[in-house]
Amino acid sequence: MDEGSPRQFVVRPRVLVVDDEELVRLVIARQLRLSGFDVFEARDGLEALARLPVAAPDIVLTDLNMPRCNGEMLCAEIKRRHATANVPVVLMTGGPLDETHMREIGCAAVLYKPLVERLDEFLLSILQDAAPASRPGAWAAPAKGPVRQPPAA
Repeated sequence: MDEGSPRQFVVRPRVLVVDDEELVRLVIARQLRLSGFDVFEARDGLEALARLPVAAPDIVLTDLNMPRCNGEMLCAEIKRRHATANVPVVLMTGGPLDETHMREIGCAAVLYKPLVERLDEFLLSILQDAAPASRPGAWAAPAKGPVRQPPAA
């Protein structure tokens, strides 16, 4: 960068990864960091709710089945709060669930484990659809081909 050129800042999407299985959480967090996300982590829904004000995520990626506060309860609480109501929530699960109900409580998408190969692109596509008013057009998915959609339940 030339000394005379203006500084350019890259906007990195912020994701809160919530999973009670440490290895799963760490692998997902590492993959997303390598893909250019700022990643915050939580072990369950209660910890995620406590981290929301600090992390200020653009998107939340949460496991469904967790102790204390599961992904469904977390999603419902995020959508209930005025400050986070527009934050997309993506649920991860290993088993079938009622996707219609999940969408009714405000879930942006459901991912079935094992996760999609291009998780970063999948999350970026959800962020692009959500288009946060404070950061319009900030997210652009790399052109690597279509993202594999989760299987139908």
